[in-house]
Amino acid sequence: MSKKIDVVVIGGGPGGTPAAMHMASKGKKVLLVEKAGKLGGACLFVGCIPSKIIKHAADEYDALRNKPAGDRPFSEDAGVFWKEIRARMDSILSMRSAGALQRLTQIPQAMMIAGSAKFTSNHEIEIEGMNGERSVYGFDHAIIATGSIPVVPPFKGDAVQDVLTTELLFKQETLPPSVVIIGGGPIGVELAQMLTKLTVKCTIIEMLETILPGVVEPEFAEELAKKLAASGIDVFTSAKVLEVNRSGGNFTTTFIDGAGGQRTVRSEKVLAAAGRMPNLKDLHLEATDIRFDRQGIAVDDYLQPGVSGIYAVGDVIHGPKFAHTATYEAYIAAVNILMGQNVQKADLSKNSWVLFSDPEIASAGYTTADALKNNHDILTGSYDYKIDATAQINRSPFGYLKFVVDKKSLAIVGIHIFAPGASSIAGEAALIVAKNMTLQDVAQTIHPHPTLTEAFGFLAMNMLMGK
Repeated sequence: MSKKIDVVVIGGGPGGTPAAMHMASKGKKVLLVEKAGKLGGACLFVGCIPSKIIKHAADEYDALRNKPAGDRPFSEDAGVFWKEIRARMDSILSMRSAGALQRLTQIPQAMMIAGSAKFTSNHEIEIEGMNGERSVYGFDHAIIATGSIPVVPPFKGDAVQDVLTTELLFKQETLPPSVVIIGGGPIGVELAQMLTKLTVKCTIIEMLETILPGVVEPEFAEELAKKLAASGIDVFTSAKVLEVNRSGGNFTTTFIDGAGGQRTVRSEKVLAAAGRMPNLKDLHLEATDIRFDRQGIAVDDYLQPGVSGIYAVGDVIHGPKFAHTATYEAYIAAVNILMGQNVQKADLSKNSWVLFSDPEIASAGYTTADALKNNHDILTGSYDYKIDATAQINRSPFGYLKFVVDKKSLAIVGIHIFAPGASSIAGEAALIVAKNMTLQDVAQTIHPHPTLTEAFGFLAMNMLMGK
């Protein structure tokens, strides 16, 4: 017999969890269904949080390792350090997940079931709990927030089933001495740099012409590729993987390089970093009128997929796949449900993100290419951080700040930063773009000195004066 609930939220990650809390705190009776039985999603357990824990530790290890032997406060090798990293990672992830669950369960109108949900119609789901118990719920509204799963390309060879994903990499008990990373996008680049700092020999194989293809400004990708090579990372672009095989205790990855020659690289591990795909598995969307395809659920500006009362957010839909974007979309969906009608639209043209490379890259709004595709007549301008006081003080006088500006209105439609500490000023970049600020607005904002943020004012002034 079907039970009745106001709102069903499927998925307990950075989209589903805050949406459930927000609606329940406002009086809606909310059921959150999470297959893993713990809150946090891919970002917390296999994505942004564990990778940043590793990055922070790798940066520390690399800095200490490069001190004179007598000044090093430790003698452990990277393998011992890796065990400490994993222990710290497990502690932080458990603490954050438990904290989220505690906050959810303290809201009287919220309840959670550990299990998987599938649609039986447009307004009914069947839940199979982790204990095998089944239940059926009818609902007025639903938010689908099931996230994404790693993509493992269909390689040939006898070792394809042993290729790691990031999820499996973070669970490795020992640090491999060498890794071939298939994919030169954000995931591949971040992991290659942090593993290299932990003394792992890394090779990146990317099928397109450059690393970070279509992701960052081309000049940023070119400069970062030079830094990867300088750190000892072998990067092959315009390359096609043919086979992944076992050879003794190691892997052999055979590929065609950019010049058309066949190469083979031996490594202890192979990692697939070819991106992520929407997690539609087991939802049985075919039992509904929800619009979806292999790229995910297709939603309108209000985040609805064609069925009244149903919304979808985060990695499961077409569009940017970031934890913070999912949280933003969750807020939009929750507000529309609480208001009883669609009152807020999602505007993803103002999305922002950070690549935690070395140096970091942060972006908000349109890239130069995207602005042109969206029919903007644009101006661009750059500020070189080598003349920046803070960069010089921090002994990191490298990097660039770039504005993409609508020529007619002088509104800043895109900001891109490639510099150490870019993540620390990404928030201002996001705010400038989100609020449609112009060059005059930014030039007339008094930024503190010496800080990395004062570059925003300098660049705006320079562009207004035609420099």
